[in-house]
Amino acid sequence: LSLWRGYLVVSKPPVRVESTFSFLEIRSINIHSLTEIVLEADGLTLSFGVSHVADLEAMVSHVTASLKRVFPDSSPRNLLRTSPADIQQRLLTLTSAVEEQLDSWPGPCGGFSDTYAALCDFNRTPVREEIQWDVDNIYCINNWREFNLQDFSHIDSRDLAVAVSALSFNRWFTKISCKDLKLSVDIQQVLIFLLSRSLSLQELSLEASGLSRDFAVKVAAALREHHSSALQSINLSGNPIEDKGVIALSRELENLAEGLKELSLSRVSMTAKGLGSLSQVLSSTRLFSASLTHLDLSGNPGILVAEDATFLFRFLSGPNSLSHLDLSETSCPLDTLFVSLSAGCCKLKRLSAARNPFSHSRKVQKVTRSIREFFSQSTELQYVGLSATKLPPQALRLLLQGLATNTRLSGLELDLSSCELRSAGAQVIQEHISEAASIRSLDLSDNGFEKDMVTLVLSVGRCHALRRLALGRNFPVKSRALTDVVHRIAQLIQDEECPLQSLSMCDSKLKSAMHGLLSALGGHAALTEVDISGNNIGDTGAKMLAKALMTNTRLRTLTWDRNNVTAKGLQDVADALERNFTLLHVSGLADITQSYRSNPERTKEALHRIQQCLDRNNRRQSETVEAQKGFGARQSEKKVQDLCQQLKNSLQHLNHCSVQEVQDDIVTAHEMLYTARESLKLLPSLREAGRKCAPDGDLVNCTLADAANALMNEFNGSIQALAQDLMRGAEATCPQAIQRSRVSECLSECVSKRSRQTDTFLTRTLVENMGPIISNKL
Repeated sequence: LSLWRGYLVVSKPPVRVESTFSFLEIRSINIHSLTEIVLEADGLTLSFGVSHVADLEAMVSHVTASLKRVFPDSSPRNLLRTSPADIQQRLLTLTSAVEEQLDSWPGPCGGFSDTYAALCDFNRTPVREEIQWDVDNIYCINNWREFNLQDFSHIDSRDLAVAVSALSFNRWFTKISCKDLKLSVDIQQVLIFLLSRSLSLQELSLEASGLSRDFAVKVAAALREHHSSALQSINLSGNPIEDKGVIALSRELENLAEGLKELSLSRVSMTAKGLGSLSQVLSSTRLFSASLTHLDLSGNPGILVAEDATFLFRFLSGPNSLSHLDLSETSCPLDTLFVSLSAGCCKLKRLSAARNPFSHSRKVQKVTRSIREFFSQSTELQYVGLSATKLPPQALRLLLQGLATNTRLSGLELDLSSCELRSAGAQVIQEHISEAASIRSLDLSDNGFEKDMVTLVLSVGRCHALRRLALGRNFPVKSRALTDVVHRIAQLIQDEECPLQSLSMCDSKLKSAMHGLLSALGGHAALTEVDISGNNIGDTGAKMLAKALMTNTRLRTLTWDRNNVTAKGLQDVADALERNFTLLHVSGLADITQSYRSNPERTKEALHRIQQCLDRNNRRQSETVEAQKGFGARQSEKKVQDLCQQLKNSLQHLNHCSVQEVQDDIVTAHEMLYTARESLKLLPSLREAGRKCAPDGDLVNCTLADAANALMNEFNGSIQALAQDLMRGAEATCPQAIQRSRVSECLSECVSKRSRQTDTFLTRTLVENMGPIISNKL
């Protein structure tokens, strides 16, 4: 008997193997007497005679242990059908002990490697040790529950299919994923089997994997047969499953026991017919209202034009748990969408509706009010994408008015790029942007603002909550107007009260007009992230950028691709980074490629120096140390698991030793093995306890915010007292001059400005800068 297989050997010379069978073929074990055992296998009955009862027990124990290692969620002792009464209880006790021992520690990642090796033996295919090593080490050490097929994309599809089939009997992995990797027919077949059997698989993500509608139909059939499926997330985006596949899936989704949490059917060649079938299931099944949190139907043009879309809007307008909704490029009318969203979707966090028409009707006066209602009552919104929607000025005004009245919302990322807002939209933004304090990130790129850019920048600068701003592809062509706009932006980022941390001016082709902004970066600019790609600044601009980097201590991320920079410009930046210890990330692949073609040696040398400086700067970050500590803890856990396995293997060789002292040592070793495995079971609860006891980021930030407010009140009180003393001294010395001039008003304005500067400085220094550092250190 080997690990996974039995061999019938003819003992007479010449010794040879007469036949062989896999333990996976065994259907029953029958014991007719104390010296006879019969194995019923596929198309084969094997009867063995043994000399001693101990040999019979060893045989049953070995087969039971092997099958338990292959199928961790099974009970191989059930194969024991008949046995004499005088040894029946002993055999049941023996097999139960074997199963209990393997249940306590099936092996790394739920014993995947054992199952995989046994299936390779059963299918007579070679074991790919690389797969076993990756799972037992990389996956186990990092506690990954997601089996990513891309990690093994270089392996032959037939070998990979066996590894996937092992997941059907595995309780460790809860997700299987793949993206941009065409799956063979063999792998598709074992995936269907996996879905029909697995009790632990919760997430299926096969994006752009070359799957057809037939695969979706087979998935639906597998779910129909599997009444205990734990599946909660399905992502088949990028696969042309068409209406037939969508309709087949829709009919089975309502039968999932726990309900579906995530459904992604982006770019699946679905039409209004397929959407109608899916929407009817969503709107008619109450379970989806409570379970579904992510819905992605993007990239299916025309599906929300016909009457079938009514069922989806009905689902959105009712009580639901959606937090992520993506309807980009679905011909979804935004006016109708916001009517539904304002009635339901109170938990929505991310909304993507880009590349859709605002309305299929010209009469939009009444329904646009729902935009204001939605944005005024949403409390959890984090991202809204309305890019390329040609948003009318009236709708934009209602959107900003709704955000202005919403005091419970903060940190919103709003994408209004490519909406053709032009002067009318710029006017609306100037009027209302300062009131919308909930907007943290705003993308206004490519909106035709050219002549309105100066006033627009001034308005945006008054929005104290804004941290990220994108203005690319909006700049005027005329040089004088362009210079004024860039000068205004340079003034904005150097203002002490400027709230911006990130600025994007990409693809604006500013050329030499960018020099003013680059010079401003060397001053007191508060920006931590800048994107100046696509501006053709050339080597002269790179030289000015290098000078700015020598004195800038705030910038962390710099994107400056597609700027016609040669090796000379790259070397200037490399020289500057020798003196810059704060910049962490730099990107510019297109310029690097172009420069390498013309001057490979100098380009390579400059890139090497830039990378060395960035590596030096990144090593200073505490996040790296924290990550290494976590990895070390997982390595220690893996080491204990390996030691347990080694001890277990050693004990198997000593089980038949009859020396009493050895038997005592074996008992002690078993106790130690049990203790070690029990201690590993404590790790999840210990980690959870540590997580609860660890300093909470919100708690740290709240404490620092209170400290900042207390300091601000003290400083403002001091400033007010100083101003009052100044006024009293001036009135006592020059009473008539004070009465005739605006000294009092000017002093009040100065005090107000200084108070705002104090507030901004303390909040940025204590909460935004020191908060993460304190949390990481603690």
